[in-house]
Amino acid sequence: MKDLSLVVRVPNWLGDMVMALPALSSLTEKYPDMTFWSRPGNSGLLRVFFGSRDIYTKNRLPRMNFDSLLLMTDSFRTALQGFLSGIPQRTGYSTDMRKLLLTNALKPPADRNHHHSLDYIVLSDAMGAHLKADIPVPTVKPAYEPHVAFFSGAKYGSAKRWPGFAELALMLHEETGLPSIFYGTPEEECLLSEIASKIPMSSALTDLDIETLVSYLLSAEIAIGNDSGGVHLSAAVGTPTITIFGSTSPVWTAPLGRKTIIMTSGRSCSPCFKRTCPEGKPLCLDDISPEEVLNASIRILENGDS
Repeated sequence: MKDLSLVVRVPNWLGDMVMALPALSSLTEKYPDMTFWSRPGNSGLLRVFFGSRDIYTKNRLPRMNFDSLLLMTDSFRTALQGFLSGIPQRTGYSTDMRKLLLTNALKPPADRNHHHSLDYIVLSDAMGAHLKADIPVPTVKPAYEPHVAFFSGAKYGSAKRWPGFAELALMLHEETGLPSIFYGTPEEECLLSEIASKIPMSSALTDLDIETLVSYLLSAEIAIGNDSGGVHLSAAVGTPTITIFGSTSPVWTAPLGRKTIIMTSGRSCSPCFKRTCPEGKPLCLDDISPEEVLNASIRILENGDS
């Protein structure tokens, strides 16, 4: 009997892709010839964790002999693209009015009171990949000197961006003597360069592809950032990671890794999942002091506590 030919449309956001890694790893065990379908900018993550597997990055798959499509995205657009590609079996969550485009429409999660990675596990289970696999080992090697990695941005909005990174970076440099690198997107280059200019031995890097970023993170002694793709990636590759949460929920999107610390304010209004704070200023983030994050950083550096 011929093995099922499977293509998986992976999530669009970097953090979501990292949270999907355990499910993707289970799927590759079940389907050794599985093909990935990804946005171009995220295909590097798949090469980092899954080597030289086939990866398509176009909007529509070529009409090849795929029997089944698994959608890890929730959008109508990606379901329509899969439908137009002519794949006979199409599995995904019945979100965004796309039920009629799927042959196996799963009921979407009812809430965010569980870790988001479990939503991807449900999808892999639906494809018969019941083996609970770990995050794969990266295929790249460290390629920089030891440093502190900062992810001070967050595309989601200001309600996720902690204001204390400059002060924290200065204190950490005085405590450890390590250089700091502020990682981000090209759109954040001016802001990150301004922060880095105030701290000795600091720089900003905003033009790294994912494979190069992973090689840098493997060289970092610690990574600290807002709830964003960068901290998910650093935790996944094993770098000790501290994540600062404001409007979003660590129950739902805490980075997966053995050496992680979560910082939250405990305010009753958090998580609100808003992009900007209704109060004009995210008090849940102001409640977290640079001294608190410094103490957590020293603890994880000295003891590897998580």
